[in-house]
Amino acid sequence: MATRYWVEVGCEVRPQTSELEEHVLAVMDALLDDPGAIDPDVTAELSTNTVRIALAVDARTDRDALDRALVITRSALRKPSDQEASNGGLVVLDGFDARVRPAEALGSR
Repeated sequence: MATRYWVEVGCEVRPQTSELEEHVLAVMDALLDDPGAIDPDVTAELSTNTVRIALAVDARTDRDALDRALVITRSALRKPSDQEASNGGLVVLDGFDARVRPAEALGSR
């Protein structure tokens, strides 16, 4: 039986050619298009090129939830903005940090 988990993933990124803000919009579009991403949210600190993605996923264990969230996150980060369709989205500079919690621990999500 699957449990809903809330996962927060953060990373430092480098835009290929344009401003980070344009990429963040493309990342959010990709998350909204992914049926495995439940209630996603994206924030970015433009001065440090730090992106944080929060989403719920359904999984059997917290490890499975992290794996699913990372696959969804990597895919969304690779989606280029419309102006950069040939350049491939964002480059993650130094891995990810993540936090996984059962969604029930956070109240109703």
